[in-house]
Amino acid sequence: MVFTAMEDVEALRILRDGGWIKATFSAAPGTPGSATVTELTPLGRFAMQFVQPDQEAP
Repeated sequence: MVFTAMEDVEALRILRDGGWIKATFSAAPGTPGSATVTELTPLGRFAMQFVQPDQEAP
């Protein structure tokens, strides 16, 4: 999956650094570019069990 929005790319850097995903980045941190996620790691799969979806405000 490929992401191009800067806020998504920066969030993916955090998940990669935490070991949740495997991803490659086309640019240095803080500069426009894209991220390609290639794998959700076993740690990421385990952690996703505890992540709650966002709730919309009434």
